[in-house]
Amino acid sequence: LGERVRVAGFPMDLNSASTIVLHVLTQAASQDSAVLKPAEEQLKQWETQPGFYSVLLNIFTNHTLDVNVRWLAVLYFKNGIERYWRRMAPHGLSEEEKSTLRAGLITNFNEPVNQIATQIAVLIGKVARLDCPKQWPELIPTLLESVKSQDDLLQHRALLTFYHVTKTLSSKRLASDRKLFHDLASGIYGFACSLWNHHTDTFLQQICAGNESMAINSLERTLLSLKVLRKLTVHGFVEPHQNMEVMGFLHAVFERLKQFMECCRRIDPGNTCREKLEKVIILFTKVLLDFLGQHPFSFI
Repeated sequence: LGERVRVAGFPMDLNSASTIVLHVLTQAASQDSAVLKPAEEQLKQWETQPGFYSVLLNIFTNHTLDVNVRWLAVLYFKNGIERYWRRMAPHGLSEEEKSTLRAGLITNFNEPVNQIATQIAVLIGKVARLDCPKQWPELIPTLLESVKSQDDLLQHRALLTFYHVTKTLSSKRLASDRKLFHDLASGIYGFACSLWNHHTDTFLQQICAGNESMAINSLERTLLSLKVLRKLTVHGFVEPHQNMEVMGFLHAVFERLKQFMECCRRIDPGNTCREKLEKVIILFTKVLLDFLGQHPFSFI
C-alpha cells in the first residue's frame, strides 16, 4: 500500500487521510442524528475506497484517541472483512492492502481496553478463517511466541486472540480445512497443554498464598487456555483416544476439576474470584461433554 492511500477519490498520505476519517467517525459516534446520519453515509461511501481499512487500522490502534471512536473504527473494519476481504468479492481489497493489514493486526497485542481487545481478537479470527495458513503463515507462530511474553497485558491479549483464532479455524467444515486444523492441532497441542498447566498451577499457588488480585489474573489465563484446548481436543483429532497427549489432558481435567471444586468451597459466594472459578468448573464439564458428543467411539 505504501505511504499513500485514496480517500473519497483523493490520493493523500496516511496521516492526512486518518485526520479526515477520524473527524467523520467522531461525528458518527454522536448522539445527534443530524450529525450522525451524514457521517454514516460518508463512511458507507468510503467502504470500497482503496486504503480505507488501512486508515481504520491506524485509528483503532492509536490508544490516545477517544474510546468510542476507536470502537467504531474496529466495527467498520470487522464489517469490511465480511464484505470485501474474499478474493472474488465485488470491490474486494487488493492483495497488497490485505498483506499490510495482516501485518499491522499482529504487530502489537497491547490494546488497553477490554471490549476493544475482544473485538480486535474476533476480527483477527475472521481474517484467519479466510487466510490462515496459506496467506498468513506467520499468524500462529507469532501468537505462540506472544503468549509466552512476560508482559501481562501482551500475554493476555495474545492468548485472547489465540482463542478466537482457534475457535474460528475449528468451526470450518470442508474436508481440506479440517485436515489443516488437524495438522495445526497436532503441532501445537503439547504447547497448549503446558500453557494451561502453567497458568493453572500459578493460579492455585497464588490463591493458596492469599494473593487474590494476581490469582484472578492467572485464572483468566487458565480460562482462555482451557478454551483453546477445548477446541483443539474436540475438533483437532480423528482418533483422539490413540493420542497420548489428548488422553493425558482428559485425565488431567478430572484431577483439576477436583482441585477447583475444593478451591471453590473455600471462597465466599459473591467474591469475584468465586464467579470466575465457577466459570472454569462449568468449562471443564463442557470439555468432557463436547468430547463425548464428538467422539463417542473413544469411550468404547
